[in-house]
Amino acid sequence: MKKYLLLITLITLVIASCNDEKPVKNNPLIETKDGVETIWYPGKTQVKYRREYDKNKKRHGKWLLYNPEGKVMSSSSYDHGKKTGVWLVSYPNGQLRYTGEYRNDFEFGVWVFYTITGKKTLEITYDDKGKILKQERFENSNSKKPANDSIKDSKKPTTK
Repeated sequence: MKKYLLLITLITLVIASCNDEKPVKNNPLIETKDGVETIWYPGKTQVKYRREYDKNKKRHGKWLLYNPEGKVMSSSSYDHGKKTGVWLVSYPNGQLRYTGEYRNDFEFGVWVFYTITGKKTLEITYDDKGKILKQERFENSNSKKPANDSIKDSKKPTTK
C-alpha cells in the first residue's frame, strides 16, 4: 500500500511541476505605454489593435481594431471597465455590420444591423437599462416582406 501511495504522490508532483507557468517572453508585436496597448500585425508596419486601460487595468477609453490595410474594423469605448458611447463594428469587407450606443454598460437607444452587402436587416430599440423596447426586422434574401416585432422582456438577439 505504501508503494502505491508513494507512486501516486510522485506522479502528482511530476504533473504539478509540468503545469508551472513559465514567464511569457516579451512579444515584439505588443507595446504598452501610459496605459495604451498597441498590438501590431506581423512585420510591425500596421497596427492591429489599440486599446486603453485605466490604472486598475480595467478597459478605459477608445478601443480600435484595424484590418491589415489600416482601416478601422471595430470602434468601441469604455469608462473604467463599463461599455459606453457609440460602437461600430464592420465586416471584413469594410461594410458596417452594426452600430449602437452603450450607456453605463447597457445597450441604449437604437441599434442597427446590416448584411454584408449593406442592407439593413434589424433595428432594436433599448431603454436605459438595456431592455428591448422594440425590434423591427427588414426584408432580406430569406423573406419577401418586412417583419415588425414588438418585444418586451426578451433576451438580446444573437446577431451581434
